[in-house]
Amino acid sequence: MKKLIFIATLIGLSLWSIKLLYSKNSLPNEFLYKENIISIAHMEKFGKLEYGKVFFKHKLHVDSMSKILNKTPQTVCSECHFKNQYGEYSFDFIEDINKREAEEIKNLYHIKCLDCHNKLSAQKKKTGPEILSCRDCHKKENEKKLFTYPPVEFDFALHNKHEEKNQKDCSLCHHIYDLEEKTKELALVYEKGTEQSCYYCHDFTKKRGPELTKIVNIAKQRNLNLEKSFHLLCINCHLENKNQGKDTGPIVCAECHTGKYKTLAELKEVPRPKVDQPKTAFLNIEGAKMKGVTFMHDFHEINNKNCRICHHETLRACKDCHDLKGKEEGGFVNIATAYHSLSSPVSCQGCHGRLKEKVECISCHYFIPPEKTQIANREICNKCHTGKRDSIKTKIQNFKNVPQEVIIKHLEENFEPVKMPHLRMIQKLNEISNRSNLANYFHGSNDTICRGCHHKSKEEAEAQREKPPLCISCHVSDFNSKDIGRPRLQSAYHGMCIKCHETLKLEKPKKCTECHERKVRKNVYN
Repeated sequence: MKKLIFIATLIGLSLWSIKLLYSKNSLPNEFLYKENIISIAHMEKFGKLEYGKVFFKHKLHVDSMSKILNKTPQTVCSECHFKNQYGEYSFDFIEDINKREAEEIKNLYHIKCLDCHNKLSAQKKKTGPEILSCRDCHKKENEKKLFTYPPVEFDFALHNKHEEKNQKDCSLCHHIYDLEEKTKELALVYEKGTEQSCYYCHDFTKKRGPELTKIVNIAKQRNLNLEKSFHLLCINCHLENKNQGKDTGPIVCAECHTGKYKTLAELKEVPRPKVDQPKTAFLNIEGAKMKGVTFMHDFHEINNKNCRICHHETLRACKDCHDLKGKEEGGFVNIATAYHSLSSPVSCQGCHGRLKEKVECISCHYFIPPEKTQIANREICNKCHTGKRDSIKTKIQNFKNVPQEVIIKHLEENFEPVKMPHLRMIQKLNEISNRSNLANYFHGSNDTICRGCHHKSKEEAEAQREKPPLCISCHVSDFNSKDIGRPRLQSAYHGMCIKCHETLKLEKPKKCTECHERKVRKNVYN
């Protein structure tokens, strides 16, 4: 035990030290945003850096070049950035940087930067370092400093704004590679009905199926990861609009990478992209032994921030890649596993399982183990597999014949019996449940709400309706060494009640006497 405590303390101190070091060396957002700092390191090429990264003040250089050349900020890009074969700016400083070795990259940076500085110096203009003095750019105080821009969330509101502004011309953003073309440089083409998320082809961190792997490999060869593809597409479009005097989006880091994100409530009334998706779908696989499932597509749309939450590979239906036996397109994952895997964040059960971890849900679900599909029963399966095409109706429970107060008096040696506001507690749990259509559908009976506390009882097994067994029916007063998985009665009460209060973030109780008053012992000598 002493060793465990020592190890835990050591880990805690290490994590605290890392957090302190990170906070100490992290650059404040105000500095990043004001200067539009860009970190130049290329760790993927250099590995460990000899002199540390360069914090390049992009705004300072843009403003200076604009003033010197008498140009607008959006027209000085060509002084540092080159254009590709499509006439678009590639926002790398070194052309084909992914194909070059580390030493060549270092030399090109030094040559290009110093040449510009020397040229301006010869014109008697204020500029940066003119000789190769490493610490002029690779400042020692910056070696351990860290910074990252918060990711941009291209939410439904932004998508709708772009769609309306561009008069629903999807070709301006959506494209695919023409794999049928036999030339070395595959062309980008637009085909109506093939609009997909940029992540499917440009997110190199995810493993893709055989259909997308070909396209992802092309994107990898061209070094078009998410960051570069977004910058290439978005900034070039914004620059072109700026040059034409049109109202457009940002062209500097801080105006996109704000770190501010809309909530689901703010996005609720925003129209979702139209790709012929149904409001309600009936999930039914030919040859399946189970009945079909009604799926409310529109309900899931307004309760998620993007379509990739479910459509992890493409925007097509699940059954296009997953069948009853499993096929190559779906990684040989059959349709039952695709819908029911508890470990998958994109399956129905996997997603619903994560939702149970919400503060308002975990107080009950902490004590209820997840349902295992592989040992499923009719009660579980029939809840979804109704075989009906009707829209799912939610239910609001009314609790009748439920005791208003329950007195717990099985452990009253030192304390008075506990008067538990039974009905008020159930009504509160039901009120929480009614806030969510999902919870309300699965909490379709009194028994379900009651299982939060009566977690091992079943209504159909009870001798009298709405009278579940008492806690003492399963938990004995004394500890049983032969049944270590079942806590004694006092531990069961305290574990259940206190854990529920903790997860719901209730302030009380903090003291024993807030639940049960201490008994006053009579003086036996009088």
